[in-house]
Amino acid sequence: MTESTWPDEPYRRKTVFVLNQTDIDALRFEEDGPELLLAEETYILPYPPQQSAPVVQDLINSGIARPGTVLIQSPFDKDIYQNSTQAVELFALDKHFYFSRLCRYLGAREVTIEQIKCKNTKDETTVSLEGSVPLRGSADAKIKNKELASLQEKLVLKDKFPGGAPDVPAARELLRRTGLLGDANMRSLLDMRQGSNNQITSRELQLNVTTETQGNLNVLANLTVPPYLSLEAGYDRHVHEQTEFILTIKVDF
Repeated sequence: MTESTWPDEPYRRKTVFVLNQTDIDALRFEEDGPELLLAEETYILPYPPQQSAPVVQDLINSGIARPGTVLIQSPFDKDIYQNSTQAVELFALDKHFYFSRLCRYLGAREVTIEQIKCKNTKDETTVSLEGSVPLRGSADAKIKNKELASLQEKLVLKDKFPGGAPDVPAARELLRRTGLLGDANMRSLLDMRQGSNNQITSRELQLNVTTETQGNLNVLANLTVPPYLSLEAGYDRHVHEQTEFILTIKVDF
């Protein structure tokens, strides 16, 4: 979809193609072009962007609204976007940080990542952690998966808090605002910390931090993208590889 103004409705811009006028004209007249122009969940942002919408200004200021880029909407904040080549990793980080914030609201004393697993159609790599480094002598000590190594470098592997009484309303509002009430692990922790009798004091869980992002990547996967567009290389790699990051986390209250 292309129009003069940035759509207010978030569902109409889950995927954003930043295209120069030559590519936009080609979509109008060449084969397969109209399908992309009319896709309901995709927006074509002309380059250079002229819209005054705050979201577009943020894209310009951040430097990611370049011609040929494909942007993916955050599943947690409908006005945040990342380049499709980095969306899986960066939104995975966001989900982990939201999980840690949830634990803080629920009165946690410590949140520790014990293991990181990366799965895609090519292979599966698991790294077991002790503190902030892979366990010595284990088969996982050397991380050959570059994406997994990159994620580990950016993750905060251990958060410590003073602990305290749970702020259930703040925790519930966080999940509602970010759309994470649908995550069973988060919803379960919220339930277990309510009330005054026999509250949970510790839990080890596996958190898939890419589930929600995959939903937005599926919008891109279902599009017919004409080969004549001048798009950056690798924009669709995660669509084809279906990369997942799964964290094993221990929470102590």
